[in-house]
Order: sequence, then structure tokens, then C-alpha cells
Amino acid sequence: MKDLEKIIEQILPIDKDKVQEGQCYCDQLGKPPGSLGKLETIYARLHAMFSGPIDLEKKIVLVYVADNGIVAEGVSANPQETTYTVARNILAGKSGLCAISKHAGSDICLVDIGCKKDIFEENQDKVCHGTRNMLKKPAMTREHAIAAILVGYKKTEALIKDGYRLFGTGEMGIGNTTTSAAVIAAVLGLKAEDVTGYGAGLTQDMKAHKTTIIQQCLNRHTPYGDILDLTAKLGGLDMLAMAGTHLACARYQLPCVVDGLISLTGLLIAHQLTPHVLDYTFASHASTEPAYRLVSDFLGLEPMLLLDMRLGEGSGCPLAFFLLENAVYTMEHMPTFAEGSLKEEDYVDIRKNVT
Repeated sequence: MKDLEKIIEQILPIDKDKVQEGQCYCDQLGKPPGSLGKLETIYARLHAMFSGPIDLEKKIVLVYVADNGIVAEGVSANPQETTYTVARNILAGKSGLCAISKHAGSDICLVDIGCKKDIFEENQDKVCHGTRNMLKKPAMTREHAIAAILVGYKKTEALIKDGYRLFGTGEMGIGNTTTSAAVIAAVLGLKAEDVTGYGAGLTQDMKAHKTTIIQQCLNRHTPYGDILDLTAKLGGLDMLAMAGTHLACARYQLPCVVDGLISLTGLLIAHQLTPHVLDYTFASHASTEPAYRLVSDFLGLEPMLLLDMRLGEGSGCPLAFFLLENAVYTMEHMPTFAEGSLKEEDYVDIRKNVT
């Protein structure tokens, strides 16, 4: 716990003066001020994160693999073995995330933090072989929850030291929409029916059953202590590790992109530890799961893309990487008013006309 507390103490908010400096630079470019919308906002935030030139060349999605004991209650359309199978496919370059990442020029780091079946012969990252059935008992111990966060932090920190500067959070774990819904409901004080979606292809009857199971889990484990107590009772190792990635990116003031619902749950956990993580976070796409909008509104996040995606794995992150890179390239290669022989006074700040 002391290691985690020390990390949190080192996380600082973004320098708002630097953000404003970045926006002022955008306002000097030869265009109506504000006309590039959120691309300007993205650039201004990235400008504040990097002390020198913005370098997003080395980018990576961390995929945390973990099984969830709650699948024993029939909350998923897929068998638990699917976690291992898809993880092996990702390692072999045979998944949706792999195709999107290859085109985006981003790397993938797969971490077996809690798969029931070992993915690697040697693995120092594994906390345990899946969580327990949270309908019967707490999903994990508090010590396991902390350990999972620290694995995510240290894994990300090592990649930072290896030169990576842009990160995305991904996951693979059958049953993790159930654990995410439970954690979200507990944090936001909602009922299971408010947060439960269809996951990876449930029928109406299966969704109703899933909702009932989640509510029973919520009833069983209330009241909750801090966020570590809550996630130990209801969470998954994958979302905790993703929280660790957010802490590392915030600690080193580097951008981190979230994918869908489970990825957003990892951010929610990190936010409960320190709200400063939001300063370094970008939301890629809006998940179709109902809980996604509830959490994004709570955190004040606005996703960049509306694509009706629900694959998971971190598949939305490489798509967002392109937008971040495009924002930087555009601002750095556009001429200023002076360079374009334009008169600044001839242009109206269109942001003043937005109601």
C-alpha cells in the first residue's frame, strides 16, 4: 500500500498555463481561431504534457488478460476458455486489435495478469489465476487488487523508459462487462438495471439474468470501504491493471487513451485514487454499453469517435492515436497569419458564436 500511496503523491495536475500557451499558438495559425475545434484542444493538452517537441512516434496498447469467476453464473455468451484463445490470437497477430494497430503503426503489449490458463511459461506479472465468483465471496483480496494496480504501473513505467510516449488501455477477459457494470454501479450509486448491457452478444433473457446476478452481487457486498475495498469485492484484475497504466502516464505526464467500457472502468478506478489522471486521458470512441455514457458523463470525458464499436481489446485506441498525431502534425505544419500573408483582424473567433 505504501508503494501505491507514494505513486499517487507524485502525480501532479497538468500545467494549465502550458495548455493555454498551446492554445495561443493554435490561435496564431492562419485560420479562423477555433476553427479546427477539438484538434486544437488536443494539441494544447499535448503541448502541456511534453516539455519539448511532441513525440508520439512510439505508441502502444497494453492488453491486460484476466479471467473472472463470475462467469460461473452464466453471465456471458462465451465460455471462459475464450479468454485464453483470444489472448493467444492477439499474440499471433490474429485479432481486430492487431489489424487496426498494424495499420496505425502502433505496438501491442499483452500482459497475462490473471488468465486461468497460463499464457506464458514464465510470468512475473501474474497476480492469480482468475478471480473468485463474486456472488459467493469477494472477487479477490485487497492485496491482490493493489498488486494488480502495481503490475499495470510498473509495466507501463518500463515501456516509458523504453521510449514509448503514447499509450492505450486494452483488455481481454470473458465476464468483464459484468465486473465493470458492478464496479460502476457501486461507485456511482446506481442499480444493476442502470448499467447492464448486452456485452458480447447476450439475448434479452440472458441480459435479464445478468442484471439479476449483478444486483445480487451489489447487495451481497455492500457497504463498501474505499475504492480498493470495492474493487476487491466486485472488480477484475484487468481493470485494476489499467488503472495502474493511467497512474503511470499521469506520473510521467504522458497521454493515455481509453477504449470502451472496461477500459473506462479502469480509468474510473484510477480517478478514485487521484482525479489528476483525467488531465492526461483521451477517450477514443463511445461504447454502445449503457454504462459507458454514465461514466463518461461522470468523468466529464467526451469520446472522439462514434463508431458503434464494442469489440474491446483496446481496438479504439489506435484509431484515436491517429487523431492525436494528426492534431500535432496539422498545428506544427500550418502557416501562421504572418507566414500566409493574412490579416488576423479579418478573422472572427468562431468559438464566440457557439451557444
